[in-house]
Amino acid sequence: MNQAALNNPESSETVLRAEGLRRHFTLPRESLFRPPATVYALNGVDLSIQRGRSLGVVGESGCGKSTLARLCMALDVPTAGRVEILGQDLAQLSARELRRARAQFQMVFQDPYGSLDPRHTVRRIVGETMDALSSGGPGERAREEAVGRAIDAVGLRANDLDKYPHEFSGGQRQRIAIARALVTRPRLIVADEPVSALDVSVQAQVLNLMQELQHDFGVTYMLISHDLGVVDYVCDEVAVMYLGRVVERASRRQFFANPVHPYSQALFDAVPRIGAGRRRRTTLRGNVGSQTRQAVGCAFADRCPKVKSRCAAEAPELRRIDNGHMASCHFA
Repeated sequence: MNQAALNNPESSETVLRAEGLRRHFTLPRESLFRPPATVYALNGVDLSIQRGRSLGVVGESGCGKSTLARLCMALDVPTAGRVEILGQDLAQLSARELRRARAQFQMVFQDPYGSLDPRHTVRRIVGETMDALSSGGPGERAREEAVGRAIDAVGLRANDLDKYPHEFSGGQRQRIAIARALVTRPRLIVADEPVSALDVSVQAQVLNLMQELQHDFGVTYMLISHDLGVVDYVCDEVAVMYLGRVVERASRRQFFANPVHPYSQALFDAVPRIGAGRRRRTTLRGNVGSQTRQAVGCAFADRCPKVKSRCAAEAPELRRIDNGHMASCHFA
């Protein structure tokens, strides 16, 4: 597929496809007499998202969620594997082609206080995306119209355009960040913990906004989160990650009705539920394994309550459990 396909909304049903993604980081030497350690952040991740759908990627801190987001946004280069946006391998694009292609995929960062330049007005923050991604920049009138539409879409007013970030609340700042991502009318938005820094009441406002934008503009989302409640509210599908691997993938309905991987069950059981009464919980042993070594068998074996000898010797493949429900566990 050529470069023009990235700008054709009907060119492919699959907006994002990641195949065999691996990302390894070499750490500085601790000693002249020891080789440098390697952090295995991602270890063979496969996923895809269809147009207009939303995928929630969940897992505890350090499991590789943000690294995955950066690779899908071409902000980092994979050690192995590939990322396709609308059928085009991002690694095969030249720097100029990638710059133009970024109009089709944007990112909303976690911290609305740190992701906006405090020295710039909202007008410049939102419009800067168009200036950076368009060759020669758009015309002044086209730029103003696009910025105005984006600001209006996220529920802010025209007289907010000449204000600075410090004049807004946290929820309003995240709306500005979403407007900045939305101004190029992208097909895909990757949101990395977009509401974790906000109060609970403000979280609901931002999540409702994201759903409205998906309905109005057909945006496809990849939502990175550690909060299952957020994922349940927004997403169509769920992917659970552990130590750089996807250990379970299912529709939202399937996952919240019956998580089958022991790690997913532990995450699910950790969420307090009103009226649930006394219930049996999945309890994990020990701590998350080291990311500086690659597990021979199952990466979750040291903590799994269902572990057997096979788990330590043989790494499970992500396999189909039932009608699109997949898990990488020998005994799921």
